[in-house]
Amino acid sequence: MSEAVFTLLILGGIGLPVAAYVTLLLLDFFEKELDYLQVQNKRIEMEKELHRVEYLQLNQQIQPHFMFNSLNAMLSLNRLGRTKDVSYALEEFSQFLRYKYVNKESLVAFEEELAYTSHYLSIQKIRFGKQLTIRLTIDEQARRTHLPPYVLQTLVENAFKHGLEKKRGEKALSIALERMGSWVELRVSDNGPGPAEPESSSDGVGLENIRKRLSLIYDLHTEVNLSRRMEDTVVVAVWPYTPEGER
Repeated sequence: MSEAVFTLLILGGIGLPVAAYVTLLLLDFFEKELDYLQVQNKRIEMEKELHRVEYLQLNQQIQPHFMFNSLNAMLSLNRLGRTKDVSYALEEFSQFLRYKYVNKESLVAFEEELAYTSHYLSIQKIRFGKQLTIRLTIDEQARRTHLPPYVLQTLVENAFKHGLEKKRGEKALSIALERMGSWVELRVSDNGPGPAEPESSSDGVGLENIRKRLSLIYDLHTEVNLSRRMEDTVVVAVWPYTPEGER
Protein backbone atom coordinates (compact mmCIF):
# COMPACT_ATOMS: atom_id res chain seq x y z
CA MET A 1 0.00 0.00 0.00
CA SER A 2 1.41 3.34 -1.03
CA GLU A 3 1.96 6.17 1.37
CA ALA A 4 -0.62 8.38 -0.41
CA VAL A 5 -3.35 5.75 -0.14
CA PHE A 6 -2.52 5.13 3.49
CA THR A 7 -2.72 8.87 4.22
CA LEU A 8 -6.14 9.07 2.54
CA LEU A 9 -7.43 6.17 4.61
CA ILE A 10 -6.23 7.80 7.81
CA LEU A 11 -7.79 11.13 6.88
CA GLY A 12 -11.02 9.42 5.88
CA GLY A 13 -11.13 7.51 9.14
CA ILE A 14 -10.76 10.74 11.08
CA GLY A 15 -12.80 13.01 8.80
CA LEU A 16 -15.90 10.88 8.39
CA PRO A 17 -16.75 10.75 12.11
CA VAL A 18 -16.12 14.49 12.38
CA ALA A 19 -18.34 15.17 9.34
CA ALA A 20 -21.03 12.91 10.73
CA TYR A 21 -20.87 14.70 14.09
CA VAL A 22 -21.12 18.13 12.42
CA THR A 23 -24.03 16.88 10.31
CA LEU A 24 -25.85 15.69 13.45
CA LEU A 25 -25.25 19.04 15.09
CA LEU A 26 -26.64 20.86 12.04
CA LEU A 27 -29.67 18.57 11.89
CA ASP A 28 -30.32 19.18 15.57
CA PHE A 29 -29.96 22.96 15.03
CA PHE A 30 -32.36 23.01 12.08
CA GLU A 31 -34.83 20.82 13.94
CA LYS A 32 -34.78 23.23 16.88
CA GLU A 33 -35.07 26.19 14.48
CA LEU A 34 -38.10 24.62 12.80
CA ASP A 35 -39.67 23.92 16.20
CA TYR A 36 -39.10 27.56 17.20
CA LEU A 37 -40.67 28.84 13.96
CA GLN A 38 -43.66 26.55 14.46
CA VAL A 39 -44.12 27.85 17.99
CA GLN A 40 -43.82 31.45 16.76
CA ASN A 41 -46.36 30.85 13.97
CA LYS A 42 -48.73 29.21 16.45
CA ARG A 43 -48.37 32.16 18.81
CA ILE A 44 -49.11 34.63 15.99
CA GLU A 45 -52.17 32.62 14.95
CA MET A 46 -53.43 32.57 18.54
CA GLU A 47 -52.91 36.32 18.90
CA LYS A 48 -54.84 36.94 15.67
CA GLU A 49 -57.68 34.73 16.88
CA LEU A 50 -57.78 36.53 20.24
CA HIS A 51 -57.91 39.87 18.43
CA ARG A 52 -60.71 38.60 16.20
CA VAL A 53 -62.74 37.36 19.18
CA GLU A 54 -62.17 40.61 21.06
CA TYR A 55 -63.19 42.62 18.00
CA LEU A 56 -66.41 40.62 17.62
CA GLN A 57 -67.20 41.09 21.31
CA LEU A 58 -66.72 44.85 20.95
CA ASN A 59 -69.09 44.89 17.98
CA GLN A 60 -71.72 43.00 19.94
CA GLN A 61 -71.25 45.36 22.89
CA ILE A 62 -72.16 48.39 20.76
CA GLN A 63 -75.37 47.15 19.17
CA PRO A 64 -77.73 46.78 22.20
CA HIS A 65 -77.16 50.43 23.20
CA PHE A 66 -78.34 51.59 19.79
CA MET A 67 -81.43 49.39 19.95
CA PHE A 68 -82.39 50.60 23.44
CA ASN A 69 -81.93 54.25 22.51
CA SER A 70 -84.05 53.82 19.38
CA LEU A 71 -86.81 52.13 21.39
CA ASN A 72 -86.68 54.87 24.01
CA ALA A 73 -87.12 57.48 21.27
CA MET A 74 -90.21 55.67 20.02
CA LEU A 75 -91.59 55.34 23.56
CA SER A 76 -91.24 59.11 23.91
CA LEU A 77 -93.34 59.56 20.76
CA ASN A 78 -95.94 57.14 22.08
CA ARG A 79 -96.24 58.99 25.43
CA LEU A 80 -96.93 62.16 23.47
CA GLY A 81 -99.76 60.40 21.62
CA ARG A 82 -97.99 60.68 18.25
CA THR A 83 -99.07 57.23 17.07
CA LYS A 84 -98.63 58.03 13.37
CA ASP A 85 -95.03 59.07 14.02
CA VAL A 86 -94.45 55.88 16.00
CA SER A 87 -95.52 53.91 12.91
CA TYR A 88 -93.00 55.76 10.71
CA ALA A 89 -90.30 55.31 13.35
CA LEU A 90 -90.96 51.56 13.49
CA GLU A 91 -90.45 51.36 9.73
CA GLU A 92 -87.04 52.99 10.10
CA PHE A 93 -86.23 50.74 13.04
CA SER A 94 -87.02 47.65 10.95
CA GLN A 95 -84.46 48.84 8.37
CA PHE A 96 -81.92 49.13 11.16
CA LEU A 97 -82.62 45.55 12.26
CA ARG A 98 -82.20 44.32 8.69
CA TYR A 99 -78.70 45.83 8.57
CA LYS A 100 -77.83 44.57 12.03
CA TYR A 101 -78.40 40.91 11.18
CA VAL A 102 -76.50 40.93 7.90
CA ASN A 103 -73.01 39.45 8.30
CA LYS A 104 -70.43 42.22 8.04
CA GLU A 105 -66.68 42.15 7.61
CA SER A 106 -64.31 43.96 9.94
CA LEU A 107 -64.50 46.99 7.63
CA VAL A 108 -67.54 48.38 5.82
CA ALA A 109 -67.95 51.14 3.25
CA PHE A 110 -68.59 54.59 4.71
CA GLU A 111 -71.63 54.95 2.44
CA GLU A 112 -73.08 51.77 3.92
CA GLU A 113 -72.46 53.01 7.46
CA LEU A 114 -74.03 56.38 6.62
CA ALA A 115 -77.13 54.71 5.13
CA TYR A 116 -77.49 52.57 8.25
CA THR A 117 -77.12 55.54 10.61
CA SER A 118 -79.68 57.49 8.59
CA HIS A 119 -82.41 55.21 9.98
CA TYR A 120 -81.55 56.33 13.52
CA LEU A 121 -81.42 59.94 12.36
CA SER A 122 -84.86 59.55 10.76
CA ILE A 123 -86.28 58.37 14.07
CA GLN A 124 -84.78 61.40 15.84
CA LYS A 125 -86.01 63.71 13.07
CA ILE A 126 -89.54 62.37 13.55
CA ARG A 127 -89.17 62.83 17.30
CA PHE A 128 -87.83 66.42 17.34
CA GLY A 129 -89.28 67.71 14.07
CA LYS A 130 -88.23 71.20 12.97
CA GLN A 131 -86.22 71.68 16.16
CA LEU A 132 -83.54 69.35 14.77
CA THR A 133 -81.14 70.40 11.99
CA ILE A 134 -78.73 67.86 10.48
CA ARG A 135 -75.81 68.90 8.27
CA LEU A 136 -73.63 66.53 6.23
CA THR A 137 -70.25 67.56 4.79
CA ILE A 138 -68.60 64.69 2.90
CA ASP A 139 -65.25 65.15 1.17
CA GLU A 140 -65.44 63.31 -2.18
CA GLN A 141 -61.81 62.20 -1.74
CA ALA A 142 -62.75 60.48 1.52
CA ARG A 143 -66.09 58.99 0.48
CA ARG A 144 -64.59 55.68 -0.72
CA THR A 145 -62.99 54.88 2.62
CA HIS A 146 -63.93 51.91 4.80
CA LEU A 147 -64.22 51.82 8.58
CA PRO A 148 -65.27 49.42 11.34
CA PRO A 149 -69.06 48.96 11.44
CA TYR A 150 -71.10 51.10 13.87
CA VAL A 151 -68.44 53.81 14.28
CA LEU A 152 -70.53 56.62 12.80
CA GLN A 153 -73.67 55.31 14.47
CA THR A 154 -71.97 55.31 17.88
CA LEU A 155 -70.73 58.89 17.53
CA VAL A 156 -74.17 60.10 16.40
CA GLU A 157 -75.89 58.18 19.18
CA ASN A 158 -73.57 59.75 21.77
CA ALA A 159 -74.36 63.20 20.40
CA PHE A 160 -78.06 62.67 21.12
CA LYS A 161 -77.70 60.78 24.38
CA HIS A 162 -75.23 63.16 26.05
CA GLY A 163 -76.11 66.38 24.27
CA LEU A 164 -79.11 66.99 22.06
CA GLU A 165 -81.67 65.21 24.25
CA LYS A 166 -80.73 67.60 27.08
CA LYS A 167 -80.83 70.68 24.85
CA ARG A 168 -83.89 72.91 24.86
CA GLY A 169 -84.92 74.69 21.68
CA GLU A 170 -82.96 74.39 18.42
CA LYS A 171 -80.80 71.30 18.12
CA ALA A 172 -78.00 71.03 15.56
CA LEU A 173 -76.00 67.97 14.53
CA SER A 174 -73.09 68.08 12.08
CA ILE A 175 -71.34 65.11 10.43
CA ALA A 176 -68.16 65.81 8.43
CA LEU A 177 -65.80 63.37 6.70
CA GLU A 178 -62.48 64.66 5.34
CA ARG A 179 -59.46 63.10 3.63
CA MET A 180 -56.16 64.23 5.17
CA GLY A 181 -53.37 62.66 3.13
CA SER A 182 -53.21 58.98 4.05
CA TRP A 183 -55.71 59.42 6.86
CA VAL A 184 -59.43 60.12 7.19
CA GLU A 185 -61.00 62.35 9.82
CA LEU A 186 -64.62 61.95 10.89
CA ARG A 187 -66.12 64.77 13.00
CA VAL A 188 -69.49 64.61 14.72
CA SER A 189 -70.53 67.77 16.57
CA ASP A 190 -73.66 68.92 18.33
CA ASN A 191 -74.80 72.06 20.16
CA GLY A 192 -75.91 70.19 23.27
CA PRO A 193 -74.35 70.61 26.72
CA GLY A 194 -72.29 67.43 26.35
CA PRO A 195 -70.83 65.35 29.20
CA ALA A 196 -70.18 67.11 32.50
CA GLU A 197 -66.46 66.56 31.91
CA PRO A 198 -64.80 65.77 28.57
CA GLU A 199 -63.71 62.13 28.35
CA SER A 200 -65.65 61.34 31.54
CA SER A 201 -67.14 57.93 32.17
CA SER A 202 -70.45 59.22 30.81
CA ASP A 203 -69.13 59.25 27.23
CA GLY A 204 -68.34 55.78 28.35
CA VAL A 205 -68.48 52.54 26.52
CA GLY A 206 -69.00 54.02 23.06
CA LEU A 207 -65.81 56.04 22.49
CA GLU A 208 -63.54 53.56 24.24
CA ASN A 209 -65.08 50.79 22.18
CA ILE A 210 -64.21 52.65 18.96
CA ARG A 211 -60.65 53.29 20.17
CA LYS A 212 -60.10 49.59 20.85
CA ARG A 213 -61.57 48.43 17.56
CA LEU A 214 -59.48 50.88 15.53
CA SER A 215 -56.31 49.82 17.34
CA LEU A 216 -57.10 46.12 16.75
CA ILE A 217 -57.51 46.64 13.00
CA TYR A 218 -54.79 49.16 12.16
CA ASP A 219 -51.09 49.08 12.99
CA LEU A 220 -50.90 52.78 12.04
CA HIS A 221 -51.98 55.86 13.97
CA THR A 222 -55.63 56.10 15.02
CA GLU A 223 -57.37 58.32 17.55
CA VAL A 224 -60.75 59.22 19.04
CA ASN A 225 -61.04 62.49 20.96
CA LEU A 226 -63.89 64.43 22.56
CA SER A 227 -63.69 68.17 23.20
CA ARG A 228 -65.73 71.36 23.64
CA ARG A 229 -65.31 74.01 20.93
CA MET A 230 -67.19 77.24 21.52
CA GLU A 231 -70.80 76.11 22.08
CA ASP A 232 -70.40 72.66 20.51
CA THR A 233 -69.31 69.23 21.66
CA VAL A 234 -67.06 67.65 19.02
CA VAL A 235 -65.88 64.06 18.67
CA VAL A 236 -63.09 63.39 16.16
CA ALA A 237 -62.13 59.91 14.92
CA VAL A 238 -59.03 59.41 12.75
CA TRP A 239 -57.93 56.25 10.93
CA PRO A 240 -55.91 55.33 7.79
CA TYR A 241 -57.67 55.89 4.47
CA THR A 242 -58.81 52.42 3.41
CA PRO A 243 -60.49 52.20 -0.01
CA GLU A 244 -62.14 49.07 -1.40
CA GLY A 245 -58.99 47.61 -2.97
CA GLU A 246 -56.94 47.87 0.27
CA ARG A 247 -59.39 46.39 2.75
